[in-house]
Amino acid sequence: MKDALEDSFKFIHEYFAEVAKDNPHLHCIEYEDRIFTYEEINRRANKLARYIKNIGAGPEQIIGLYLERTPEMIISILAIFKAGAAYAPISTAYPKDRLEYLINDAGLEVILTSSNLERGLSKLNTKAPVTFVYLDKEKEDIDRESEEEVPCLNERNNLAYVIFTSGSTGRPKGVMIEHRGIPNMVLEQINAFNINKNDRVLQYASIAFDASVSEIFTALLAGAALVLLPNKGLYLGEDLYQVLRKKKITVVTLTPSVLNTLPPKELPALKTLVSAGEACTKKLIDYWSSKLNFINAYGPTECTVCASMNICSSADEGVSLGKPIANTAFYLLDKQLCPVPAGETGELCIAGVGLARGYLNLTSLTEESFCRNPFMDGISERLYKTGDICRRVSKDSFEWVGREDNQVKIAGLRIDLDELIQVLREYPGILDAVITIVDDSFKNKQVYAYIITDSSQKLSIKEIKAYVRAKLPAYMVPSRFMFISEIPVLESGKLDKNSLPSMEDVRPDIDAAYAEPRNQMEAAIAQIWCEILKIDRVGIYDNFFDLGGQSLMATQIVSRIRSTLGMEIPLHVLFEAASTVEQTAAAIERYQLEQYEPEELEQLLSELEGLSEEELAAILKEME
Repeated sequence: MKDALEDSFKFIHEYFAEVAKDNPHLHCIEYEDRIFTYEEINRRANKLARYIKNIGAGPEQIIGLYLERTPEMIISILAIFKAGAAYAPISTAYPKDRLEYLINDAGLEVILTSSNLERGLSKLNTKAPVTFVYLDKEKEDIDRESEEEVPCLNERNNLAYVIFTSGSTGRPKGVMIEHRGIPNMVLEQINAFNINKNDRVLQYASIAFDASVSEIFTALLAGAALVLLPNKGLYLGEDLYQVLRKKKITVVTLTPSVLNTLPPKELPALKTLVSAGEACTKKLIDYWSSKLNFINAYGPTECTVCASMNICSSADEGVSLGKPIANTAFYLLDKQLCPVPAGETGELCIAGVGLARGYLNLTSLTEESFCRNPFMDGISERLYKTGDICRRVSKDSFEWVGREDNQVKIAGLRIDLDELIQVLREYPGILDAVITIVDDSFKNKQVYAYIITDSSQKLSIKEIKAYVRAKLPAYMVPSRFMFISEIPVLESGKLDKNSLPSMEDVRPDIDAAYAEPRNQMEAAIAQIWCEILKIDRVGIYDNFFDLGGQSLMATQIVSRIRSTLGMEIPLHVLFEAASTVEQTAAAIERYQLEQYEPEELEQLLSELEGLSEEELAAILKEME
């Protein structure tokens, strides 16, 4: 692979156009039962690029992307690059308040979307008019544009994308990434992941997170097939395993939280598995490294996705972040930006071609997080202070220890707890809040919120949770809330976490009266929830997520249903059901009935019709 810093520097979209020219008929994107070739995707990207150029797209303009995971999403990213502009991905799952903030903060004048998402955009309050380009409704006009290659309009230091992450001020912050670091990262990963034209790469991450940049472009620049997950539910555990197996995925990037849900079954096609987004574990390394090419990848959003990689082995003593990628350097420094002695911990600071320009509209925060590089290493004039506390394992290998601030990763998603605290403090009647992170019995991290209120007001946890949901993405909403009279502190004045009351073993105050199970199925589901959520009782009208449940627990529910009820229930059945015991039990019973052949069901109903009232009553009593 060519070094991305050579005089022959090429942009990501130029590399893609070359691959499409040399391999026009290779499978480029697979989505459900549809296949798109490299030639088709490149042709459509060129047409869309010209179309949005006609409405003003060009260098340093940020174009919004409000799209689900479809081929049009990939085409749109390529088109925006070809038009010389930058993109800002916006999750379709974001609440209205956050959506409005992102559009206003990025100054978006154009947003690419589709008509099925129009309802979510119709009532937005934006500071300036926004032009919505509906790719489906405007397809005929787009198709009239030329399919010829669009002359490259960019400089390597032009903006490529802006991805918003959680921020300590109570608002998300936009990380501005320039073009110059993307080819450097992608070409390094293609080599490390051993990707070629025969590979099938799964696009798993949300477009709102930078892991998607790696997934998309490592596949497209290697001539591999990019396989898009359908927009149906959450793919974890057995459901994810079936996708990996049936789609014959050879390369996939997953967080350790998601990896922990996969059943211990063989995946013959899978050759490279990348763990990223949060701290990997020695257990995962020991299990996977003997089976395939297992890589632990590390990189903040501020460093163009990936800053280091470690090809893991079960012989490794610990969990290493590995060596920095090309044109990147790591330094472990103290508060005065001086190197710490060997064996001691320090803040990881990064120099590299992939460093972000800074934070959008946040000059002071940019100056605080990015500083002059005092080491004159020839790699970059600036350092990014990551906030990650690390220890040097060897000359070029580092081990993550923790954070020096209030930032955490939950299932690979970055959360600044100060943002959550600020949102809670803005709620009328809340005087202060404390956020803690706990590991449940399945090693999943959960967010708990302790709230101090104005004693003159009686607040509702249900209403507080609804308020937080309207302000923040679902992954930032605490799973449990508790009212407390005061925040316990140590003599030093710091929070005494050990003195906070436990939220386990007691049914939370969820503004819903407890109602006992009425039959055997409801009782079984309620008991499973009690065990997983670690609470004493669950009523049939209790909402799983209000009780403190989270999506990653769904695989444990499926496992418990299998072991206690002897039923094999697909994950999507649980997610398609509403979230109470009553609704879940009904959904399982409906699914079980659907498994009967029509003739079998007809015979069963016929047999039931032939029973006497006494016999039916006896059967129903057995089911209670």
